[in-house]
Amino acid sequence: MTKSSDSGPVKKILIPTDFSGNAYNAVMYGVKLAESLKCTAILFHSAHLPKIGRLEDVISGAGLNREDELNAGLSNLKQQMLSAHQNVNIETLLSGGFAVEEIIRCVKEHKIDLVVMGTKGAGAISQVLIGSNTAKVIEMCPCPVLAIPENAGLGSLDKIVFATNFADNDFQSIYLLAGIFKPFNPEITILHIGDRTDLNIEKKMFDWFKEQISTTIPYDNFKFEMIDSTNVLESLNRFVEDNSVNVISASTRKRKFFDKLTSRSLTKKLAYHSHIPLLAFHAQHSGGVPLF
Repeated sequence: MTKSSDSGPVKKILIPTDFSGNAYNAVMYGVKLAESLKCTAILFHSAHLPKIGRLEDVISGAGLNREDELNAGLSNLKQQMLSAHQNVNIETLLSGGFAVEEIIRCVKEHKIDLVVMGTKGAGAISQVLIGSNTAKVIEMCPCPVLAIPENAGLGSLDKIVFATNFADNDFQSIYLLAGIFKPFNPEITILHIGDRTDLNIEKKMFDWFKEQISTTIPYDNFKFEMIDSTNVLESLNRFVEDNSVNVISASTRKRKFFDKLTSRSLTKKLAYHSHIPLLAFHAQHSGGVPLF
């Protein structure tokens, strides 16, 4: 990631953490992104976690369920981040309640523009909690959610792919996507994977969609690709690998998108899900047919 003096629509990034190793990776990613976007990073923890197994398997360190120690944990995490990123404003926020509900409440109350969180924890219990919570946040959150896999790197942001099926809400999502990452000036590929039902109709819709995006969204580094395939996920995976994509993005109104990309049954088939961040836009009111 490289810095830019340009400002965009993101003023506040909420970064939930359960103090696990994977959450730490998401924190590093989120803070570095906040520094590049010149916005505020808020490190967030909810003290009331679901009762699944032993608490010490879910969060690291004994006694972190107490308010003073949790605040100390957030403060220590903040200092660790500031030691590596001096040019970013970092705040901490501790909340009492269930993680998902508290994240959504915090997003609304503090006018959060982007949530950055991990998709898998260190160990089976953390995996259940973080993975499930991330999917629920994507489903319920009014702002975009950037899901960071445990193996995601902190490299450049020069290639982003937005998967579309010409749903009406995609225009709004692409507009916001371009605004968020404009300081990095990445190549944003608008990708449609057709199902061969009627290529002529697909091509006409694709050309119309391309024209609308090109003429209405003020961004000059779009690329448009259409792939003829009956297997959306495998084609997306192949495109991502062949083009060294840094972020995968799409609009979704349902958890099915996230569930597909993180399904255990697809782990061996989909290499990208284990190391490439997923940016989900939750469109509440839109027409058209969602891709996922």
